[in-house]
Amino acid sequence: MIMKVHDTNLSPPEDIDGGEPIICPAQADPAFLADLHKGGFTSAYEQHWNNKAMSEMLAMPGVFVHQFSAGFIMTQISFETAEILTFTVLPGLRRKGYGVALLKAAMLHAFNKGATRMLLEVAPDREAALGLYSRAGFKRIGVRKNYYAGPEGKRDAFLMEIGLGTEFNFR
Repeated sequence: MIMKVHDTNLSPPEDIDGGEPIICPAQADPAFLADLHKGGFTSAYEQHWNNKAMSEMLAMPGVFVHQFSAGFIMTQISFETAEILTFTVLPGLRRKGYGVALLKAAMLHAFNKGATRMLLEVAPDREAALGLYSRAGFKRIGVRKNYYAGPEGKRDAFLMEIGLGTEFNFR
């Protein structure tokens, strides 16, 4: 089954009154993304990508962003593989459907651009994120040892993958 997505205006989650659309801008604003990233990652283990880091990421080939005013997902497509580089929703709007909408938008966009699989890394203690990825159909395929650095040493990351090209199953 071939799936299409209109990259510039996805419907907002149904359970948010007056919800805004998810957009995929032609040129994302690095300062806006850096502010969201700082607000969305609050533990000492998260790297806060500043304006310069966001600019560098956005300049890489195959990078695209889906966003709304309180969250975004940044993905890079290289040949048949899409990789989620970073993904956040501000704490006050979590568990309201925006994470699902952002992830679906990125998955559909990657599929429409020719990707056949999507990868990501996630910390093992990120229970909400692991639940979202599991509901979307991602499977754990490995562990990256000592992936995240923080004040109490390094910790691992789970490597997860999903095949693209079939009906996405968010349960």
